[in-house]
Amino acid sequence: MTTSRHKDIGTDTGTGTGTDTIAVAAVVQSPAGGRVAYKLYRRTFTKLSVLSGAGLLVLPACDNAAAPSGSVTLTPDERELLERFGEVYLPTDGTSLKPRAEVPVVDNIEHALSLMDAPLLEQVRIGLKLFNYGSVLIGLHFARFVSLSPEQRLAYIRRWENGIEIQRGISTVLKKLMCWGYWKDIEAGRAIGYQGPVSEAGGILSLGNAPMPQATNG
Repeated sequence: MTTSRHKDIGTDTGTGTGTDTIAVAAVVQSPAGGRVAYKLYRRTFTKLSVLSGAGLLVLPACDNAAAPSGSVTLTPDERELLERFGEVYLPTDGTSLKPRAEVPVVDNIEHALSLMDAPLLEQVRIGLKLFNYGSVLIGLHFARFVSLSPEQRLAYIRRWENGIEIQRGISTVLKKLMCWGYWKDIEAGRAIGYQGPVSEAGGILSLGNAPMPQATNG
């Protein structure tokens, strides 16, 4: 990966369209040996990190005019990145929590990504690639994130947490996706006292998209 101005990730200020004028420019070396240029917008990941704090199901609200992207299939590189991230971010060994290996974390994340509109999904996928390949230069590991030792991976995550704004945004989105993927499993939640959906326990039928009650006079 090569960069433009910052020693880790280059920043670029342009006129652009609208208010999203601060971007991060990076060139990532592809597995085939080619070089692919990307431009990530800071506001995308700032917005994602805020919205995902309330639950990833609200992510389509990032653009009311756009529809969810539909079925999403993670690439082998993306699945490997999420697996390696989860190994150090969700260490369940030696705890009373449901073992992470028994929870379809990555599959759940794949479903969450399908709720995003296409432009947003593209930015997230570029962010995942940048995070994975960033370790070639950041920390001078000369290897992708997925090839680092657990200790190196944890230190790398911490470095992004304290990096420039877009690094913090990407790391936050990764962590929120990982939490979503794990805690979406109801049985995993029972280990900390979650009893499952209240509507199921109470036998409350789903009303679907029923209109809200309206107040009447008299």
